[in-house]
Amino acid sequence: MKRYFADRPIQSKLLICFLPILVLSVVLTGFFSYLSSSRQLKENAFYALSDTTHQTALFMNDKFMTIFEQLVRLERNDALGSILSGEGQTAEQHRYDDLIELHKQLDDVYHSYFQMIDSIFVAFNNGRSFNLQQEYVPRQVHIDLDGWLKRYNTSKKGYYWLNSHKDTIFETVEQRKVMSSFKMIGTESSPVSGIVLINLRESYFLDIMENVNISPGGTLVLISPEGALFSKELDKGYELSRDTITALRNSTAGSGSFSTDSKEGRKMAIAYNTLPLNHWVLAAVVPEKDILEGANRIKYITLVIMVFILIVVSLAAAVVARNLSNPLRYLSKQVKRFERGDFTVSFALDQHNEMGVLARGLSGLLASVVQLLDKVRSEQEKKRQIELQAMQAQIQPHFLYNTLSSIKHLIDMNERQRASTMVSALTSYFRISISKGREIIPVREEMEHVRSYLMILNIRYSQEFDYEIKVADELLELPILKLTLQPIVENAIYHGIKNKHGQGHLSVTGYREGDNAVFEVYDNGHGISEAKLSQLRASLQSDTAAYEAITYGLWNAHMRILLHFGNSYGLQLDSEEGVYTRVKVYLPFANKAKGESADA
Repeated sequence: MKRYFADRPIQSKLLICFLPILVLSVVLTGFFSYLSSSRQLKENAFYALSDTTHQTALFMNDKFMTIFEQLVRLERNDALGSILSGEGQTAEQHRYDDLIELHKQLDDVYHSYFQMIDSIFVAFNNGRSFNLQQEYVPRQVHIDLDGWLKRYNTSKKGYYWLNSHKDTIFETVEQRKVMSSFKMIGTESSPVSGIVLINLRESYFLDIMENVNISPGGTLVLISPEGALFSKELDKGYELSRDTITALRNSTAGSGSFSTDSKEGRKMAIAYNTLPLNHWVLAAVVPEKDILEGANRIKYITLVIMVFILIVVSLAAAVVARNLSNPLRYLSKQVKRFERGDFTVSFALDQHNEMGVLARGLSGLLASVVQLLDKVRSEQEKKRQIELQAMQAQIQPHFLYNTLSSIKHLIDMNERQRASTMVSALTSYFRISISKGREIIPVREEMEHVRSYLMILNIRYSQEFDYEIKVADELLELPILKLTLQPIVENAIYHGIKNKHGQGHLSVTGYREGDNAVFEVYDNGHGISEAKLSQLRASLQSDTAAYEAITYGLWNAHMRILLHFGNSYGLQLDSEEGVYTRVKVYLPFANKAKGESADA
């Protein structure tokens, strides 16, 4: 870390020293302010939810209590008891009086609380039943009394509550949903049994729940053992899981609040309260995003203020740091240009302080480096020329000996025409090899040199391979290093085609590709293994060549191209063992190498 800081520019050091403290203090202040406000908002929201739920639960419990009192009043009605027990059956007048009294009681209850009550139903196991409803005409009124007696036999006092459900007693054309409070009288085995039931309007209690303002995305839910009634459906991403509903239904605490996740994992806040009368749970369910909406506004305001302060201070610090570091930055930029090879840079700086001394020292150093580079470049050029001449001196005597031997053999066999052709090709080969001492020749001469070489070898090897040379006319006068393609062709024959069973084929093609001239040497010989190909590609990137002939020839050609034309050019190898080998030579199109002309 210390080294990293030491390597930073002066301007960066100044900014690194002063900005982090300010940034950290502003960010921490904003962060803790947001945390505090969001925590306080959550606490306030939970408190408000709990209070709202408590008040709503008391209100709804009061409504349920009113209905329950009417149910008890009906159940304890003397006329109902008389009808149920069979008393008064001996006296016709008493029986009618009881019926009139019961109907009067039903009508009184219904009309006193018609806003809440949907219908009233009374039935006995002797087949007698009574009902009251006025807003619809049921198609059928019936009840499976035995089924109800079997299902509801858990309460000692026989009182039961049903949450929102389809009304199965009063069957109407349109499906209706009601809530029910009822009293089961007797059991299946009792000689006398029956039911007294009051159906409540679901819409009435939904109105109560809907009028309670929870949050834009929140809802109230009334949970009972057999179901749940929502004031409005939650959005899909905020639907409560079955486990959450079950936990609320089985809650032993009278009230409370907690956080949970929706089915899709989004945070939800829940406050609940238990109705004392029927032990149903009224819960307020709110997405936490609604609760934290205020905190988000605070967060965005704080963030805007933080960004504004940071921008102002950063700009001020940057201006001061820039003015202090401008001379150093100028010198640094010039040094980088020099490192990239631009020797025309200037370190002139009109200052008489430490920066001026440094600038004059860099100017003197630049002059010394340029002189030294020119000297090294000249020595490298001489060394490369000597290496090329040594390579040619090694290749040409051996090649000349083998060729002359082949010519003698042809003459002995009275193959004078082929011998003459071979002599002409050899003459052309050495004429171009000498080239009056030139290192750069036109592509046309290089191709003639390659053609002569291939003609000689084709005759020597009794035409065991055929060859093709095809170069675009626009490339023929381009400058190329002498002996660029001949070592590649030689490798193709000796390491590719000679190891192949059957007729071989070699092609030399040249074409333009964008700003590059591309020369491609292709053979269908033995090919190169993947491991050897990787080794050859790596050798082209090395500063020294291996002693293997194939590696040295390719490396030498590649390095000569790099030295003359730059790192963007050179050789590219591609091969598949047993199938082919392709070597591409990339050269600049219509450029001269180091200012030399093709005719020099």
